[in-house]
Amino acid sequence: MKKKKPFKSSVMIAVILAFTMLAGCGSSDPASSGNKGGADASGDKEVRLKILFPGDPPRDFDAVNAAVSEKLKADGLNIKLDYTFVPWDSYWNKQSLVVAAGESYDLTWTHVSRISQSVSKNILMPLDDILATNGQELKKDISDFVWKSAQVNGKIYAIPRVVPSAQADSFHIRGDLRKKYGLPEIKNSKDFENYLEAIKQNEPQMTPLVGGTSGLIRELQPNYFLNGEYMNSLFYVDVNEQPLTVKNLFKSQFYEDFVNITRDWYKKGYMPKDPNLFKDVNGSFTQGKMAAMPSNILRPTEVIDALKTNFPEAELEFVQFDPEGPRYIFTSADNLLAVLATSKHPNEAVALVNWLHSSQENYDLFTLGVQDVNYKVDGDSVTYDGIPADKQYFPISWAWTDLRYNKFSKYLTQDQLDFIKNYDQNAIKTPLIGFVLDTEPVKGELAKLSAIVAEYSHNGPLMNGQVDFATVKDQFLSRLDAAGMDKVLAEYQKQLDAFLAEQK
Repeated sequence: MKKKKPFKSSVMIAVILAFTMLAGCGSSDPASSGNKGGADASGDKEVRLKILFPGDPPRDFDAVNAAVSEKLKADGLNIKLDYTFVPWDSYWNKQSLVVAAGESYDLTWTHVSRISQSVSKNILMPLDDILATNGQELKKDISDFVWKSAQVNGKIYAIPRVVPSAQADSFHIRGDLRKKYGLPEIKNSKDFENYLEAIKQNEPQMTPLVGGTSGLIRELQPNYFLNGEYMNSLFYVDVNEQPLTVKNLFKSQFYEDFVNITRDWYKKGYMPKDPNLFKDVNGSFTQGKMAAMPSNILRPTEVIDALKTNFPEAELEFVQFDPEGPRYIFTSADNLLAVLATSKHPNEAVALVNWLHSSQENYDLFTLGVQDVNYKVDGDSVTYDGIPADKQYFPISWAWTDLRYNKFSKYLTQDQLDFIKNYDQNAIKTPLIGFVLDTEPVKGELAKLSAIVAEYSHNGPLMNGQVDFATVKDQFLSRLDAAGMDKVLAEYQKQLDAFLAEQK
């Protein structure tokens, strides 16, 4: 790897082993043709493809699924789709159980934070050979550097989506309420706190902030959590420090600052006393129960239509601290579609994903449903005006987003659209793109460490602002040390050194 100058700002790459969701990749122009997924996936015999997804079935699901199957067959893919939806809190366990039992599920959603762990447990199937025959459009249109983040030990185990990939930790807020109380555009945490205070004082029916404070990351010190996102992490690497060194996140000044601000906002009444009351954060935001939530580059597009349906006067604003600062690409993928190791139809599974990414018509049908039944087109935008609520089809399309084809809400402004589409311009690619941890050598220690961290951080009291860090810091850190923190640090340092040596 060629030597690079140190980054101008202090940047941390946090390396984790826990879960979370939401950045992706860039790509080339849309393919002009290529609806079929490949010869191996076509034929006279009908194949029933079993799909495992988190969450609940979208509205009008059966009708849209039938339309998708009809279009697949017309395009030479005789595939019917059989979905199983699993509650979020049991989704990862369900994946493991399905494979352990030898059940023949085929396609599933996963995340870059899980891919190494899933491969080590033989949950996912390598896809290189299948992509060569049934994923021609995918291989052509997804950039090589993006595929690197879907690899483990040189093999591709999942299919990335096509979205901006530079770090995008942020919040989104009710812009109409910001303007109502005469506040300036939000560019830093002080501006944001003034907004939260205005909501607390003037909107008693609303909780100012729900879902956590991950939008602080960019201002405090830009981070990327290599096998996870936000503060669901155990380790970090300071890219300005040479040689690159894996460290304990919980001993960093960044982490202490983060949880101290979170605690301060909790004590001021900006965050819920019981975060469990808001299990559906997106839904709570669109229902007017809260005024701000953590976000990323695409998350506002997931809520704006429902928000405008409920509150026509509402305005959605994307808030990113230090907006003029540099943007970094720490990994090139986030949400992924993968094939389970016990699949009986891996060729068809890849062919399906290839099909949905191979034309505007296919993508729209799979993502939006049937035009004029489930959605309407307004110019280049999508709208739900006049569409009954029970026909508004909202699948987990963030799992396969393709920015080349994506139709955005008519409620997004041109500035917001330009911001999304051009977000990766001039972004800085970091040296760790493609670095994937092998958790197997320290899985016992990781299990102990993760259990301890779950008690204090992650979705625990420190992340929710319910505890002063100073009161638990010594106990927390000593328990991590006793559980094998140093052994894991040493193992990951060895892996990082080996990865960097291979890039030279």
